Amino acid sequence: MSKFRDMLMRFRGFLGVFYPMIFAAKYLAGKRQVMISVIAAGIFASATRLLIPVYIGDAVTAIESMSYSGVMHVSILIIIVSSITGGLQFVVSYGSQYISQRFEFSMRDSVFHHLMRKRFKFFETQTSGDLLSRTTMDIHAIRNFLNMLFSQMLPTIFLIVFALYFLLTINPYFALIFLLSVPLLIYAGMAFQRKQRSRWRRIRTYYGQMNERLQENIVGNRVVRGFSAEDLEIGRFSDTTESYYDEYIEVARLRGFYNNLMPLIVSAAATAILIYGGYIDVISASDVGPLVAAVNIFSVMSSPVSSFGRLIVFSENARAGIERVSLLTDSTDEEDVDTRDRVRPDGDLRIQDVTFIRDGRKILDSVSMVVPKGEFAAITGKTGTGKTTLTGLIPRFYDPDEGNLYIGSTEISRIPLANLRSAVSLVPQEINLLSGTIRENIAFGNEDVGDDSVRDAARTAEIADFIESLPDAYDTQVGERGITLSGGQKQRVALARAIVSHPSLLILDDATSSVDPDTELRIFRNIRKDLRDITVLLVTHRISALKFADRVWKLDEGRIVPVMDISRDLEGITSGAGISYTGVGNASDI
Repeated sequence: MSKFRDMLMRFRGFLGVFYPMIFAAKYLAGKRQVMISVIAAGIFASATRLLIPVYIGDAVTAIESMSYSGVMHVSILIIIVSSITGGLQFVVSYGSQYISQRFEFSMRDSVFHHLMRKRFKFFETQTSGDLLSRTTMDIHAIRNFLNMLFSQMLPTIFLIVFALYFLLTINPYFALIFLLSVPLLIYAGMAFQRKQRSRWRRIRTYYGQMNERLQENIVGNRVVRGFSAEDLEIGRFSDTTESYYDEYIEVARLRGFYNNLMPLIVSAAATAILIYGGYIDVISASDVGPLVAAVNIFSVMSSPVSSFGRLIVFSENARAGIERVSLLTDSTDEEDVDTRDRVRPDGDLRIQDVTFIRDGRKILDSVSMVVPKGEFAAITGKTGTGKTTLTGLIPRFYDPDEGNLYIGSTEISRIPLANLRSAVSLVPQEINLLSGTIRENIAFGNEDVGDDSVRDAARTAEIADFIESLPDAYDTQVGERGITLSGGQKQRVALARAIVSHPSLLILDDATSSVDPDTELRIFRNIRKDLRDITVLLVTHRISALKFADRVWKLDEGRIVPVMDISRDLEGITSGAGISYTGVGNASDI
């Protein structure tokens, strides 16, 4: 009984080869009629394809009876049926490509939509190489299977059904022999499916790791060469590619075995029919035509059945892809970005008893502070004390574990994200410019702003003179990740991008660290002059910037301490930040 139950479970698992079609259905909701048409064409094509062996058997019978007119009649039928079959198979082939390409388009669009709504915590736990693998190779694997499903797998199943019917009409014993081969084919397919499933999962993982290694070494090639670590990285990449190669070779070995086993089963059944049918024809002196028809039916079946193992490979590949892509389409870790009401919040920034915990450690511990509207405030402290985390809580890149943040009298968790982030511009430590022109980067997210606004923002950020000295000025291409610009230039372009939207609150998280102190102070003066009502929250270690601020806080071990007298407490702040400020201007220079 337990063995029967085990076999039943395995058979259910075997039926899972069709799961990718069920998964894809929601992305093809508007194409149901196309799918039905392709399936119908596949059914008729399978039937007409098997009519040809039957007609060949009739032709042999006509030849045996010396009926020339019968031969001509059957020949004409074969030509007509072959033409119809060709037309139907074109519909199946074209329709399969259309369905699979449409799925890939809809799936990629959906995945990108979900990625744009993922919380920041999601990206902190995923590697870019693995995400690229999921959005390209995994989706492509599902598309490939859908194409094979409609163009080959379903027609092959229909062929088996019609073959059974035609063999039954020719000779019930022929059908019985064929029926005995079907369980063997299914069992072989189940064994093949079971053996390769885990390997496809590992192949996907190794592919993501290869992408990650490749991307890291392309982007960080200066670091690798600077530490003469080329051989080390080559070795690491080779280890990953070798693991990927080993898994693929094992799949190829399994595929080679089962792809040949399945046609062998069909050939054995055809041989049994030939032996049995030949014996009956000899002893009864009956027509050879039905036997020829039966053998030809098996001949037609041989190629589709031999590819069934390949189709199972595609199915397992697709199922592994679905598991990985589903992580991206899971909406439980997505932000609710409501764009209907774009009224901006405004007023004082108030942080009240905020605690933030990561991996069991308190990054922020009961932090409270108020930045009145229009003030220029600064936060300093040692590296790793939670300054960046605190600034990330304001636009709700993260949510606090305890406490609340307010803009004006409104708790930020009650403000629609689109409204909140239109009011808060954050320039992070790590500047990420997009491929395109300087103008496109400054206007990013605010594509309706005019050229005058772009130039004004560039002037405020003290980057306009440099841009206008370039041959193409604002139409200069910055290259991938802004590679053609220096660190300070990238920071100022990013600052202009934040300024152009005229936010209510501007957060600068060490965003001018690559700019010299004199230029930094000019930028701060420009912000005060050009954006009079703006509130600025600056994270910095520079003494000149701290002196410029209206008020200063110091973060230490997750706790915040207000600095009441900058002149008196300045030395304590700088030493607490663990930074040397030699060569930076004095307060009198401001």
